[in-house]
Order: sequence, then structure tokens, then C-alpha cells
Amino acid sequence: MHRIIAACLAIGLMTSSGSPAIADPLTVVSEASVTQQNATRFVVRSDRLGRDYEVTVQLPGAKVVLPGQKLATIYALDGGYGLAGPNSVFLGGRAMMAPAIVVSIGFIRGQPSSRDQDFTHHPFTVDGATRGGGGAAFEAFLRQDLKPFIEARYPADPAGSVLFGHSLGGVLAANIFAGDPGAFAGYIIGSVPPLRDPGLADRVAKAAVGAQGRRVFLAVGGAEDVTTAEKHDMGQGFAALAAAFRAGPGVTLQARSYPGENHLSFYPAMMLDGFRFVLPPTVPVDLPYAPLSAGDLARHVGVYALPDGRILTIKPGFENWLAAQIDDQPSVYLMPNGANRFYAYSADLDVAFDTRGLTLTGHGAKVRADRKPAP
Repeated sequence: MHRIIAACLAIGLMTSSGSPAIADPLTVVSEASVTQQNATRFVVRSDRLGRDYEVTVQLPGAKVVLPGQKLATIYALDGGYGLAGPNSVFLGGRAMMAPAIVVSIGFIRGQPSSRDQDFTHHPFTVDGATRGGGGAAFEAFLRQDLKPFIEARYPADPAGSVLFGHSLGGVLAANIFAGDPGAFAGYIIGSVPPLRDPGLADRVAKAAVGAQGRRVFLAVGGAEDVTTAEKHDMGQGFAALAAAFRAGPGVTLQARSYPGENHLSFYPAMMLDGFRFVLPPTVPVDLPYAPLSAGDLARHVGVYALPDGRILTIKPGFENWLAAQIDDQPSVYLMPNGANRFYAYSADLDVAFDTRGLTLTGHGAKVRADRKPAP
């Protein structure tokens, strides 16, 4: 409960810099704010694919505080069905997952869908017609064009990215793993239809043997085989892929079937469970919540000088917490994790006090701040 209240009160701080020039392979057709707070929608033109895509970038409630600090990034195919971004803000703001940027990649409304082409690396046949096979080109767009574009504009951690795909999007995600498991740090894969790529499980198994440090959440609806046209396929695909990922001792896998759910009805639950599994919340020290006396808290109250010239003020916070404020920006609330150790869950910020000052640690960044003498 303390974590939830602290996270609801925690407000991050954001440093900004000028946006770099956009690389030639990716052209911004339009850019606009969207309804969700801290979200921006782009329409981008891929010269590589000759098509436009709608890309919505949702920032978490936690913002970057330290120079060099990075955030995990989830790349959600099919636009995340409009759910991925808002739900990541909810989970991250309540310490149920690490704060993450969500990049939802969708197709342009009113234009012919290229989903079959983009999401399958190998052609497949439906009713005598051959489809698909453009997955390698879309993978190149995703990894070589879109990811660098996002990482240039936002504090996105290149080594902390996650790929989220469902149905044909799951086929694409599994194929990317099969070709290069290290392309993403985590994968959320749901409802893979095996008839769309019969050799996929074998390729995943071979790749998994050499994979290290990958987290994979694999899911299926328990009733899919009786509610889809291709009967007895999704369950078989799920079982085959689960066995394939388990072939790699370096892969941390959670495989889950949702009883009674069909091809789409389990998507929200898969998303919530998958986000929490592949991006578990960061806890800096293995200590329980440690309430401190007013005197213990008062020892840390004061003014501290950051190396870049900014002033960090530590003040009494709500209830048994401290509040950290850089210059005149909104405060970040710090919950005690020990007598000299505090943590802002929604900001993913660890603060360790000592006799001379404090050390701030965020993902990818560490900054020392010395205490200024009292006037």
C-alpha cells in the first residue's frame, strides 16, 4: 500500500535537448499530440517499404532525472490495440513494472493493410493464394530505422527494448528472435498460428540454445481452437513454441494459457501480465519498507549541489517520506528503504545518503551530489 501511495504521488523530472535531424530512411509526414497525457502520434514514411505507418509514443509517468538516465522501451505491433501505452502508464505508476516508453506501431486507417506482408518472414498459402514474405524488410524498418529514430528523440535504452506481438505480430516477434535473439531484451508473444510459418518453432529452438538473458512471455487463449477458423492450431503453436524457448537455458520463459478466452479476449490480460514479467519493477536494495523517525528524516534535509550546477533540495515529504526537488521543478517523493537509503518507485531513482552528501542512481546513470553548508 505504501508503494502504491508513493507512486501515485511521485512526479518525475525531465531534461530536454534539441531534436536531431531525422535520418533519410524515415520521414515524418505529420506529428500531433494525442488524447493520452505525454503521448505523441507520428505518421512516418518508410522509404524502405514504400508505405506510411502510424506511430504513437507514450511516455511513462516517470521522467528522466539524471543526465544519461535511460528508460526501457516497448515496441507494440498492431498499434498495441490502443491499450499498450495507457496501461503501461498505469502499471509503471504503481510500481508493478519498470517505467517504460511505449512505441505503438500501427497501419494507416483507410489504406490497404500490409499486415500479412509485413509480419511474416516466409510466404504462406490461404485458399490457394500465396501471401506474405516481407517480414525481413519490416524487421529492418523496425530495427534499423524506427528504433534509432526513437532513441534519438527520447531517453530510450537501446539495450532495454521489448517487442510485443499478437497473432501475426507474434509470428514476426518469434521470427526476429529466431534470427537474432539479442535484437530485443524481452519478447511478449501471443496467439501464434503455426500454419502461417510451420518451421518457426524449430528455428526458435535453435536460436534459444545460444540466447542469453532474454525474457519471453508466451500466451494463448484457452478457447482459441474452438473459436477460430483454423481449429486446433493456436494451442499446438503455443505448445511448440513453449518447448522451443525452453531449449535455451539463457531464456527466462513464462508461458500462460488463459482458460475460456478466445483469440482477442485475453489480449488485455496478456498485455498486463506480459509487461510485468518482461519489465519487472526495480528495487534497489533487498529491504522491507523502513519507517523512520522524524529525527532520522531530518538528518537528510538540506541543499545539495549537482555536478551540472543544478541545486537539489531535500525536504520533508508526505507521511514518512522525503521529497527531492531539482531547482524549481516538481518534487519526487522518496520512500525509505533503510536509514540512509531511499527510492522513488515511479521515477526508478535510488538515493543513498552518506556523511558528505548523496548518490543518485537511475537506469544507466549515476550522479554524486555534495551537501552545501547551511547559510
